[in-house]
This record gives sequence, C-alpha cells and structure tokens, in this order.
Amino acid sequence: MILDNLLSVVQQTDAIQRLNAIIVLGTVDEVEAIPALIEAFRSEREPDVKQALVWAGKRLQSVRQSGYSTLEAIFQHFRIDRALAADADERERRLLDQMKYKSEMEHIQRQENNLKETLTGTAVSTALFGLTGFMSGMGGAAPSAADFISSNLGSDRPQHGSQRIMPTRPTDGEIRIYVRRLHDEKDPAKRATAAQNIARVVNNPAALPDLAAAFIEDPAQAVKDAAQQAAKEIYWNAVYWEMEQDGRMKAEIERRGGGVGESASSTAAAPSEANPPQPPQP
Repeated sequence: MILDNLLSVVQQTDAIQRLNAIIVLGTVDEVEAIPALIEAFRSEREPDVKQALVWAGKRLQSVRQSGYSTLEAIFQHFRIDRALAADADERERRLLDQMKYKSEMEHIQRQENNLKETLTGTAVSTALFGLTGFMSGMGGAAPSAADFISSNLGSDRPQHGSQRIMPTRPTDGEIRIYVRRLHDEKDPAKRATAAQNIARVVNNPAALPDLAAAFIEDPAQAVKDAAQQAAKEIYWNAVYWEMEQDGRMKAEIERRGGGVGESASSTAAAPSEANPPQPPQP
C-alpha cells in the first residue's frame, strides 16, 4: 500500500529518503501520517529531516482541523459522492412513482365501483326513460386513459456528471522527460503542464518526490499549485486503486449508501493557508 510504503521510508536509515517521504506526505495532505511523523520527530537527529517533520506536522494538523481526509478527497475527485447522491435520488424517485401509481390505481378502483353502482341504478332508468340518461352517466364516470398514462411516465433523465470515475492502475512509466521539464523549463506555464502530464499521462508514483520538491521550491504559484494537484491525483488514484482491489471501496460505498446526503455535503477541499509555515529545502 502506498501509505504504508511511505511510512516505512520515514524509518529508513538514509536521510534523503526519509526527507523525500516526509515532504511527499506533507504535499499530498495525508493526515493519517500524523502519528507516525510525531513518533519519527522524537528520534530524528538530522536537522534537515527534523525541519521537514516540523513543516509536514504543522501543515497536516492544519489540514486535519479543516475536516479534510484523503478518503473524502477521493470521493469528491472521482465523483463517487455524486454517484451515491444520484443513486439516492433515483431510489427516492422510484419510491414516489410507486406511491403515485398505487394512489392512481386506488382512484381507478373507486371509479369502477362508482360505475358499477351507476350501472345498477341506470338499468332501471333505461327501462323507464330510454338510453339518454345511461350514456350521460357513462361519459362522466369513465377515467381518461391519456391522463393515467401520462401521469405514470417517470422523468427518467440521465444525471450528467454523476457517473463515478474508476481508478487506473499506477504505472512505472518513464518520468524523466517530464521531470526535466518540470524543473528546467523557464516558462512557468510549461512547468505547470509538465506537472499535469506526470499525473495524467504517466501516473507513476515514483514522481511524487519531484512533484513535492516543485511544490516547495518553485517560485511560481501556478507551478506550486499544479505540482501539488498532480501529486495528489497520483496519490489519490493509487489509494483508490488499492481500495478497489481489496474490497475496501465497495464496503465503504455500501456503508455510505444509507446516508448519502451527509457524506456528500461534508466533503472538503484542502485549505489554502494564508501564512503557511516555511517549508524545508529537500
């Protein structure tokens, strides 16, 4: 699992590897790493790594207080929350349709009963007064077939944007050309595009340290934002993929099935800190 792998690297003897794992965890806002980072801080002796632990710890504490979690971000980014909400709306619509159909059938049954009573009474009237009164009674008692059919046509329209996006298998594809562009291109727009391509074209978790470094070091805010978003997309996809493979996502979706509205409305994006702590230099 990607989180377990990163946490195990935090315990490695190589200081550079520890540093890279820590800044990745801080960049992707993985709040579940907080206990392990606190424990690592107690035994860390390298000043740069300790500074990275302070930076990541402060950042993750702030993110956790906002209500953010990786799982909620996955549900939002991959539209799982929308799919759940759409399913709940569809179940409610079908229930209302069933209730409406039952009510209309009861109404028709009452009309039929009234018609039978009318026919019984009209049989005598016909013998005495002819067919005029009988035909008049039939016209008033007969239900409108057109009205009945139209009232039972449900508004079964597709829910645009409510289809959940499935994860893709993380790759070990070549990242060097994109990483070089991310670090060396003079145009910030091209560096930002390189970050996006690392996530959406290559999707290789091995690029996470480079994206984290760009998030911390790049002077252009647009590149920082693109690098962090790319790192999160790779990380979210990897976690989502793992959850799909081992059945945890299916169980989580089933768990949320009865309370979709609350889970959908509680999704929160990572905060933008007005005065973030000074990040370490990887």
